[in-house]
Amino acid sequence: MNDPATLELLGRPPSGKAVVRMTPKGHPLVDLDTAEPTTSPSMTSRRGLLGALGAAGLASAAALAISRPVTAAVPVSPTDSDKALLEAAMRVELTARDLYEEGLRAGIVGEMAELVTVLAENHEAYADAIAGAAGFSADTRNDELFDELQVQFAISNVEEFARAGWELENTLAATHTELMDRYESADARTLTASIVVVEGRMGVVLADVAGFADNLGRVLDPPSQALDLSGSDV
Repeated sequence: MNDPATLELLGRPPSGKAVVRMTPKGHPLVDLDTAEPTTSPSMTSRRGLLGALGAAGLASAAALAISRPVTAAVPVSPTDSDKALLEAAMRVELTARDLYEEGLRAGIVGEMAELVTVLAENHEAYADAIAGAAGFSADTRNDELFDELQVQFAISNVEEFARAGWELENTLAATHTELMDRYESADARTLTASIVVVEGRMGVVLADVAGFADNLGRVLDPPSQALDLSGSDV
């Protein structure tokens, strides 16, 4: 097993969130920090989004912006339909948190454990933000998804764990992107877009740890599909 890329845990900014920097053995790819989900329309620049998700992600975001423009007729707060979708999304985020914690229990240690801890905390924060926007508690994961993926995360091999995490982050980004086009309210769509951006960045970091960051086609256009949440009361 090769040593994972060096991880630097920086000091905590005023938000209290940790900042993690992955320093690969080759050229640097991306700095990962725990970004708070935002409801600001100017949540990211075009350059930042391109760096996080690549051309494919940018094209998807642009397509959503065109197909679902924010107008005076669009509600601001989540509708009842949005809340059902947001609850399913919240459960998926809590599942991601629990899957990362499986790796810590299985023996992921050292610098990789610091990264995994930040990833788990990010997903818990996103679940809390989604629940807060919709007015319910973030206390229930998607047990079916957890049971399906648990064995892939209950391992101590860093590269294999990072590959599983990379697949998970890209699946989550694809799932949120699909849900974003189904939301009726501006707040639900904007909050979700901010989560998608950071999950795309986390996927790039994990690709670096897994050892295939130089395969740009694979990193920027991952073979991921959205989760079918039809069984989650959606």
